[in-house]
Amino acid sequence: MIESFLNSNAKKTDIFLKKYLNRQSKSVLMPAMKYGSLSGGKKVRSSIIIGAGKLFNIKAVKLLNLCAAVECIHSYSLIHDDLPCMDNDRMRRGKLATHVKFGESTAILAGNSLLTFAFEMIVDKNYRIEDKAKVELVKTLALCAGSTGIAGGQYLDLSFEKKKKKFLDILDMQRKKTGKLFNFCCCAPGVVAKKNTRELASLSKLGEDIGLLFQFADDFIDFKGSKKLAGKLTKKDQKKGKSTLISLVGYQKANSYALQLKKNILSKLQKHGKKANDLINIVEFILERNF
Repeated sequence: MIESFLNSNAKKTDIFLKKYLNRQSKSVLMPAMKYGSLSGGKKVRSSIIIGAGKLFNIKAVKLLNLCAAVECIHSYSLIHDDLPCMDNDRMRRGKLATHVKFGESTAILAGNSLLTFAFEMIVDKNYRIEDKAKVELVKTLALCAGSTGIAGGQYLDLSFEKKKKKFLDILDMQRKKTGKLFNFCCCAPGVVAKKNTRELASLSKLGEDIGLLFQFADDFIDFKGSKKLAGKLTKKDQKKGKSTLISLVGYQKANSYALQLKKNILSKLQKHGKKANDLINIVEFILERNF
């Protein structure tokens, strides 16, 4: 059931994104941009947006440009994270990383282009929401993607290597690196639905918690998963001396913390009744996945 939902949303997002990318087919960076953004993956973030939209009776078709924008941001971050100067990974989603396929300089520029492309999609005149909402979406996504979000989190992740960091330091790093983009995914449909500041803050916190859970699942996959299922090398965190909950407190305690976080998330979602069913299923899937 959940696999079908995720695959359907991923397909819709890919179709939308591919059409949008094709409008700029003259760009010499387009092959690398397509390779890095249309290269598989469950696109869980897109499904979070669509699931959150259902809380406010917003149809998926009205959110596809936001889905595509988020996938561009996510893809840009992966392309850059894989670079030799960052995590130095040669495989991504079961194939060569973008910098291995196209070269480092092209990968950097393709990542930069996907980042700016996301904002272009949000403000597109064909996306018929009020300009005020577009401004809010751009501002929120910028905060989630920049120094207070993904980029800042990646910096902390690298700087924490081979250091014993405190529990709260690790959580803060992972909330920035992964949680912030999920923050946007839950909050954005609320912006479109014109929800008040208090409701948007609640949605943001919910999304950030889901993102943190997703990062825990990633750490668990690296710790005990297989290269074949993950589509990339596993057991890298320990070799690189990454600061994770597993490295700090061990797998069992880290897993217990993740299970409690999952329980708290589900408790909040259940208050929305049947409208939250898709989000509930996604949260259940996140911690059970093995890729």
